[in-house]
Amino acid sequence: MVRVVDLRPTVAARTRRAAIATAALSATVLLGCAPTPAPATRPNVLPATPPPFTGRLSASAVDLATHSGTWPATEKLLRTASDALARDCMRTKGFDYPAEPAIAPRAPENETAAVELNDRRRSGYGIASVDPGEKASPKKPVDRYYEKLPEKDRERFDQALFGPPKEKLHISDTGWGVVSVPRKGCLAESEQHLVGDVRLWARITYVAERIDNQLGAAIVRAQEYKAALSIWRSCMAAQGHPYATPESIQPKLRKKHHKVGPTKAFRQHEIDVAVADGKCALKAHLPAVSLRVQRQLVTTLSKSDKKTLAALAFHRDTAVMRSREILDKNR
Repeated sequence: MVRVVDLRPTVAARTRRAAIATAALSATVLLGCAPTPAPATRPNVLPATPPPFTGRLSASAVDLATHSGTWPATEKLLRTASDALARDCMRTKGFDYPAEPAIAPRAPENETAAVELNDRRRSGYGIASVDPGEKASPKKPVDRYYEKLPEKDRERFDQALFGPPKEKLHISDTGWGVVSVPRKGCLAESEQHLVGDVRLWARITYVAERIDNQLGAAIVRAQEYKAALSIWRSCMAAQGHPYATPESIQPKLRKKHHKVGPTKAFRQHEIDVAVADGKCALKAHLPAVSLRVQRQLVTTLSKSDKKTLAALAFHRDTAVMRSREILDKNR
């Protein structure tokens, strides 16, 4: 499997992971203007050396493995600092754009946010077509600016931010096949300044995601989760939706949708099931139980995964400290 990561999913916006959280960049091009004077050259930053692995994982390593605890807040911090560095770099290339606040990934400890009942009431699982009367999400400022640029300026902006398209770095040791990331450009420079190496930055993101998914898949075998699932199953059956697991719902609904199409009846049925699913999950505390079990399962990782995780958490903690220093200076 080859996973080519496009860091510009909507025009000039960028994402750091496929399922993971998006950090958008806004761009206003200074056409016909002289570039802003370059800031003082930033010193090259080399990756720090992690201490020898003791066999015990730090709290931040557990948070990284499960994308919980302090991880959402520190991830927002990293995105904010990376964006600030990239903006400084882009100014030297003749581009100046307003900052957009980075959004913290959803904290899994927040059951209400994890279930998102309001979204379920509005569009179910998002399987059926959207009602014609529903308004599309407004475009971000970056997309509006980008769409107005002549093609040659779009290409120039892309190359300044992401580097030459043929000079990607191909990384094969993350557990996601081959991941392609920029090795040049302002985005790569910001990552190098924070952690010292774009390869290391990618490994912090994708290896941690692979471990998170691995632990998530093991949750279903835990007795505590099975007990919560039994409560969820009984709750769903009482509402006329006898599904075995939350994961079994969408495949069945998609199969039905393929047969009947986006009818009003199907759309309402989808919403009814999604809302019942969310309410039963809250009743059984499935999100809380899942997270608790997942964090406990970190101890069952192989020695190799633990050692890798400890090193990646160390490098990420270092990047978090550098991010705080950068943001403090900019205040």
